[in-house]
Amino acid sequence: MKHARTGGPDIAFRVGRRVVSAVADDMSTMQRVGAGVVAALVAVSPFGAWNKVEAQADPIVAGTAVEVGPFDVTVLRAVMADELGYLVPAPGNHMLAVVADVVNTGDVPELTATLGSAVPAPEGVGIVAVDPFAGLDTDLGAEPGAGAAPSADPSADPSADPSADPSAGSEEAGEPELPSANILNVKDATSTRVLNPGVTYQIALIWEQSGEWTGKEIPLRMLELSWIDESRLTLDNGYWLPADVAFEGPIRVKDNRGMSTAEEGQA
Repeated sequence: MKHARTGGPDIAFRVGRRVVSAVADDMSTMQRVGAGVVAALVAVSPFGAWNKVEAQADPIVAGTAVEVGPFDVTVLRAVMADELGYLVPAPGNHMLAVVADVVNTGDVPELTATLGSAVPAPEGVGIVAVDPFAGLDTDLGAEPGAGAAPSADPSADPSADPSADPSAGSEEAGEPELPSANILNVKDATSTRVLNPGVTYQIALIWEQSGEWTGKEIPLRMLELSWIDESRLTLDNGYWLPADVAFEGPIRVKDNRGMSTAEEGQA
């Protein structure tokens, strides 16, 4: 793991021990025991400056490799394009791709989905959110788009009056869910599912982005991947689990919209 942690507890323990040592000669045995307990509590107390014992993310720098679980990842660039491979955005939108060299440093093949779980969609840059209601109209035995028959009495149908439904507008209370990246092999613009050990892949992590976004860089984050030998929460064992943010930093975005596929490959 390549991100640093503060040495707060160690510092607190050393300070407490020195305080006790300085006054111990003037204390009785019981007083010394009490002071020792107080010093131990101070060493682990979550207050003041010692409360900041948290993981701190290291910077992401384009062209510099970082270790993320079983992968060495070198972010090369970020690009906006009208479409990428078979991925075509909705009218008015475009595709955002983070291009990186990735090496599986382990001994067994790893799924690209594992890498994708460590690179969440950049926030605050117009990534198109997941529609939580997509596909709900295709109910059992119902025709697509067909809902319940309308009621002649508006009071019998809570949806006829939004104020009658206490859950109306509740989806606005939380942040919209951002999608996982589509991952393509840059070499042939095909979907890549497995990363074999010792092979360098140039991949693109791709999201749909709103055409209204006009920034010049995106805030990229990478999460630490922790290996789980035996899970107490699920029946699955032996997998990588995303944890804290290990790396983060701004990545400049190149605007390739309006360019042909051949021109994009040369850019």
